[in-house]
Amino acid sequence: MTDTPHSAPRDPEKAPTGDAPEPGGSQADPEPGQSGHGKHEMPGAAGYPQFSGPGAAQYGDEPVEPPPDVGQQPQQGYPPQQGFPPPGYQPQPGYQPQHGHPGQPGYGPPGTPPPPGYGPPGGMQPPPGAMPPPGQQQPSGPPTYGYQAHNQRTGLDVGAALGYGLDRFRANIAPWLGITAVGFAIYLVYWLFVALFEPNSVLVLTVLFLAVMAALWLLQAAMVRGALYETDGTPPVFGSFFQFGDAGNVLLTSLLAFTATFIGLALLVLPGIIIGFLCMFALHYVIDRDQGPIQAIQSSARLVMANVGPCLLLALAVIVITFLGALLCGFGLLAAAPIAVIAVTYAYRVLADSAPV
Repeated sequence: MTDTPHSAPRDPEKAPTGDAPEPGGSQADPEPGQSGHGKHEMPGAAGYPQFSGPGAAQYGDEPVEPPPDVGQQPQQGYPPQQGFPPPGYQPQPGYQPQHGHPGQPGYGPPGTPPPPGYGPPGGMQPPPGAMPPPGQQQPSGPPTYGYQAHNQRTGLDVGAALGYGLDRFRANIAPWLGITAVGFAIYLVYWLFVALFEPNSVLVLTVLFLAVMAALWLLQAAMVRGALYETDGTPPVFGSFFQFGDAGNVLLTSLLAFTATFIGLALLVLPGIIIGFLCMFALHYVIDRDQGPIQAIQSSARLVMANVGPCLLLALAVIVITFLGALLCGFGLLAAAPIAVIAVTYAYRVLADSAPV
């Protein structure tokens, strides 16, 4: 509103000026830059003058003071809002509020860096003990892989070991069928050599037998190497099976275990079974922990004796699986052998990793 002239002149004695207050009014200081008249006042219904300050109604050309921004920090003495935001509040992905509550991230358009003292954008942190949103639940503790993700109990579960062997074989069937077929190829070469040459010399038969056994021991080491990869969470390709390190230690360990088992079987049978049972993890210690033949056999015997019950059940289960595979004209061994090796390696991981050093 601006001043409008009146048609009749005012009485200078009765007209209010900025130098003298109206009756019943209060003295108001004139603002800088204005001449002798005061600020326009619009009396209310009861005749009271309008108040001044932030948020008061303003008229004319005078600047309008904006109301306080609710997103700014409250002034001293201003009571903070209670219960905002509600507990457990999570903003939608990608949403960045322009003016957030103190302590709530949201600094403008996405990508705007936060001011000092604020956390990263993306919403308030959930309260302690709150469940994360669906699809974003994170397991507590370090991530687990391979057999660790499958084994959630302490100790060896034979059913879990066999189930793990079956699952890993089905998930990576081609390389396992390939490495098992190498064993059939070794048997076929041996059969063809005997059929064609018909060796009668004891020396030739002994050398041929040792050659076949060495090939089978190396094949067993290759399968153990692949099973160790499986339990580590890395499905092996065909070439990975033959990365088992020192072949000399593998052959010497196998020869010692085989000789001790054969002597025990020749004496009273039962000692040979016990020796073979105690050596069931010897190749695992050679390949996985690079131990020598004697040390690997000792480590295997200690591990088995500390877990006789589960290891005995596992050994019996492996014998049954192998026997059933052999009944199908030997072709069942293409699946039975990998499942058995992976199950035994699973047991080695569970027991050896929990054993005291």
